[in-house]
Parts: sequence; C-alpha cells; structure tokens
Amino acid sequence: MKAVNFQYRTELVFSSPASDHKFLLKILPQDDGRQRIASLSWLVEPQGKLWRVSDGFGNAALAGYIDPPHSRFRFGITGTAEVSDKPYVICPEPERALLYPSELTKPRGGISDFYDRLKAFAPPPDEPLRRAEYFSRAVHGHMNYERGITGSSTPAREAFALGSGVCQDYAHILLALLKLDKIPCRYVAGLASDCGETHAWVEAWANGKFYGIDPTRDKFTDESYVALSRGRDFKDCSVERGTYKGACKGSQTITLSMEDAEVSQ
Repeated sequence: MKAVNFQYRTELVFSSPASDHKFLLKILPQDDGRQRIASLSWLVEPQGKLWRVSDGFGNAALAGYIDPPHSRFRFGITGTAEVSDKPYVICPEPERALLYPSELTKPRGGISDFYDRLKAFAPPPDEPLRRAEYFSRAVHGHMNYERGITGSSTPAREAFALGSGVCQDYAHILLALLKLDKIPCRYVAGLASDCGETHAWVEAWANGKFYGIDPTRDKFTDESYVALSRGRDFKDCSVERGTYKGACKGSQTITLSMEDAEVSQ
C-alpha cells in the first residue's frame, strides 16, 4: 500500500456574470477495498449553500447553489489516500445491472463486428481476468489518443468508428466489449498521476474480485490511481454538472498534482 497526496482544482471563468447557479460535484473519493481516504478537504468558491449527497451508485458528492452574480466558479479537493494495487472484493456479487450496456456503451456498429473478429481470428484467453486484459489491449491498439474530436455525450460506437478519442472513449468501448463478453464491469472516474486532469478507466469483475484496467494506458491500475466515482458510463460519473442563468460562455482550467506521502501507522 502506498500513500498519495493529491490536489485537484477546476476553475470556470464566465464571459459575463452567471447567477442562480445550481451544481453537483462528484469529487469526494471514498474508502473502499482498494483505497482509504486518510484526509480530505474541499473548496467551492464563491460561497453559497452547500451540502453532501449520495447518488444511486453510492458515490458521494457536493450539491450547491449560488444565487448572486459571479464571474468565476472554483472547486476542488485536497487530501491523502492510502492506495493498494491489489484487486478488491464486494459481497456477495456485483449487481446484474453491470452486465447491461447504457446508451453510451451499447456495442453497436463496428464494435460488435470487432468483437466477432477478435474471437474468430485471435481467440481471447479462457481465464476471465486475462480475457478482460485481452479486450483492453485490443481497444488500446485500435484507438489513437486525440483531444477535441469527441465530447462527453459521444457514444462508444462513434468513438470506435473515428478510431480516436480520449480516456472516456477508451473506457466506453472497453465496457461495450466486456458486456458483449458477459463480464460485469463499470466505469470509473478519478485521478491518476501524470494525467494533469481527471481520468477514466474500467473495473472488471473476475475471479470474485474487481480489477482496475486502464485501456488508455494499456495497464492494470496501481497505487497511482485514486477513484472519485463509479457508474455505468461518463454521465453517471461526471465530475461537475450544473445550470445557471446568464448569456455567458465559460472557459475552464484544470490543475492536478499527485505525489507520494508517508503511510500512516
């Protein structure tokens, strides 16, 4: 187990003042079988009404409301996590819902054909974990990492057809393949070292445990990953959602730092 200090910040700058701003921030990592949150503090500016909530997937979040006009909106977290690179267990079994695709992860178009070709010409291993790893490597080999050509609502089939995208697209495509293969799996949003912003990966259920697999980096997750939320896809795990009044556009700046810390005794 390794201790990691992390700091994550997002700042939105509006072109003209926004008001009646309602938001939901899924930025509160929780203890689970893989990570223990030793300390955590958060920042939301400007100040307004703020309270903790939990969603249907068990993710902790901050909900809030800022009424007065404001030109900037900042939020973030600072903390320390003790993280293991070992898989972890949930009891007794993962939900059956993890076998079914969401709208963003339906294996339509080229994805189902890709799955059939893989099985026909390069059969995956029989062992469930190696099978999940096999499909992750196939996604990594098919895709090129490129910003700006997909968005948060881009479904897996479109990103696959483009052959390019970012981490959420890699994760969506892997989820589609694993669900075709009847492997329970879910989307994870969180922090990863050397990323500079939030990252996305997949957790697959194999041999009675959840294993984190990162198709973007073609690796299993290790102590440098801190999970913020889990769900079916990006929409379930979006770090920030909100509405506000005002004819304004926003520019966004994200900063992330992670460094090793001492493990508490």
